[in-house]
Amino acid sequence: MKTIYIVFLLLTYSITYAQDPTPQHKVEALKALIKTENNSGKKLKLLDSVTDFLIDYPKLGYDSISRVTIDYSIQLDSFNIASRNIQNLINYHNNILGQPTKGVTLFNTYFNTLKNHITDRNMAGIYIDAGDSFYATKEIDTAISYYNKAKLYAEKAGNDRLKAFAILNQGYAYIDEAEYAKASQYIQEASGIFTSVKDTFNIIASKNALSIIYSTNGFIKEAKHERDDAIALAKITKNYSFLVSLYSNYAADNNKQGLQKERLKHLHKAAAVNKKSNYFEYFNPILLHSLVIAYAENDSIAKAKSYFETLIKDKKNIEGIYESKYYKACGYLAFAEKDYNEALNWGLKYLNIVKTSNQIENIEDGEAFLAKIYEKRNEYSKAYSHLKSAKKIEDSLKSVQKNNALSYYQTLYETNKRDDKIKNQKNEIELLDLQNKHKAELFWGSIMLLLALFSIVYLWRSKKYTQKNVQLQKAFAQDLVHSVEAERKRISSELHDSVGQSLLLIKNKIFLENESNNDTSLVDGAINEVRTISQQLHPFQFEKLGLINSIKNTVSNFQKNSDIFYSENIDIETLNIPKDSEIFIYRMLQECLNNVEKHSEAKACAISVEDLKNVVLFQIKDNGIGFDLTENTELLNSLGMKTIKERTKLIGAQLSIDSVKGKGTTIQIKVQKK
Repeated sequence: MKTIYIVFLLLTYSITYAQDPTPQHKVEALKALIKTENNSGKKLKLLDSVTDFLIDYPKLGYDSISRVTIDYSIQLDSFNIASRNIQNLINYHNNILGQPTKGVTLFNTYFNTLKNHITDRNMAGIYIDAGDSFYATKEIDTAISYYNKAKLYAEKAGNDRLKAFAILNQGYAYIDEAEYAKASQYIQEASGIFTSVKDTFNIIASKNALSIIYSTNGFIKEAKHERDDAIALAKITKNYSFLVSLYSNYAADNNKQGLQKERLKHLHKAAAVNKKSNYFEYFNPILLHSLVIAYAENDSIAKAKSYFETLIKDKKNIEGIYESKYYKACGYLAFAEKDYNEALNWGLKYLNIVKTSNQIENIEDGEAFLAKIYEKRNEYSKAYSHLKSAKKIEDSLKSVQKNNALSYYQTLYETNKRDDKIKNQKNEIELLDLQNKHKAELFWGSIMLLLALFSIVYLWRSKKYTQKNVQLQKAFAQDLVHSVEAERKRISSELHDSVGQSLLLIKNKIFLENESNNDTSLVDGAINEVRTISQQLHPFQFEKLGLINSIKNTVSNFQKNSDIFYSENIDIETLNIPKDSEIFIYRMLQECLNNVEKHSEAKACAISVEDLKNVVLFQIKDNGIGFDLTENTELLNSLGMKTIKERTKLIGAQLSIDSVKGKGTTIQIKVQKK
């Protein structure tokens, strides 16, 4: 992925490396005060002050003094101070040192101690930073779950801006997972919140992220539109750091299009504006690496070498988070000089390091570069192998592009709606400097506002209309199912009360009229068949017995008539669930047991009902042959399973199926309590 985190993370935690001659003296003076301070509260404040100061000068011992502050805060039960310092330290390891595993260790070391003692705002913050650590170590599912938790705690704290950060980070994670529709959805949601709290900086961040999504999926025109808007806002607000990132991403798109002059122009624009940025020391190595590669690819070896010499003068430019970029620059420079042995060495190092990251495009780039090197070395089988790997990744991205094209155009419409709001905000910023302009500008601005309001009203009414239709369709489906159930109940009752009684009378008459021949087996068989059909259509004692006893009876009937050993573990007597849902649950369990009987080849099947905190859990577990969920789509899409899924939706329940070949199948139905 492109430099999507650069500005977002740096400006969240203000870290600079300014060469100030006095910081060392300030730190020593504060340490001297700490040693002589006997009051524990004052001592903690001094430690916290030193830590806050050292964030800007981490080389002076930020890591060690931060850990001392954290431990001392916990010792004094000042858990919120500890939490704030843990968040800063995790972020430092994640984004400055490039050591996310240490961020994970910090979280695991301290979280259980803090979790019951800190504010909701700090809970949200620590979950965001921990999520970043897990994200960087490729534990994407864990990262996303932590971002979700951060969102919930931010909502509890009433902190919309922090909530938007959590949502935005989820969007970033989905970008690296190539789930662009989800990424777009989350980033747009975050953008909406940032707009509502008038956070122009993060509106720019969101538009930058959207431009990367569009660019990755080949929508270069739309990416340019988003990026141009972001650049305009960044210029107005004089946000030079964001301009560095935006121009760098522009250069990457130019490279995709083969526009090498434009690529170099935008890289130099980024380098020029970086001189005005507060984060020159962070961005400069990134830009130097990019310039080395760009000039090497454009046969300007002398210029590439010149930038390379500047790059390696400072060791920190080629270590930590810059290490993979350094390998890539070395490889491209060696390739340009036709030193293919050296290029191969660096290319392999680059591919190995990016494979440990989540950056799919970088892995594709590394594979393609090795293919070029092996081709020059006349090792065509190896060249083909790496080219094949690169093409496989490229085809995967293109496939994702096709699958999400429709979703993209749907979200684009919503993006255009928010564009109007952003333009209004942009107008407000510009009006501060343009109050003496001609009245005509105000007139045209009013027209734009009216058009925007008209569009918003129109879209709002369309959305309400769509929601109403969805509700009507759901109500119709519920009524239809209820009607079917009522009709089944009526037919069941007719069979049981009418046909069944008639057959019983016929049996009695046979006894009375033909005492010498009492063979009533045919009539008995018919009576039993009618009873079975009646019971299957609608359990005639369901209303009297209730759901629990009906389930037990059903399990007992299956046990009597099957080679499979059926057992139940139902200890609860009453269920705190909607009465209307019970017959649906019974039908779903009945269908699941039928599937066990028909398909599972099981020896045993257990049915359990558990009363959990907010839900009632119904579970059917067998030890049969199981199946592969990814392969056996025919079974999952059978009429019976579709019926189960539809009934689950109608009562707002959750259905999960877990099956492993040779190890059986477990089906769980979770029903919300009243």
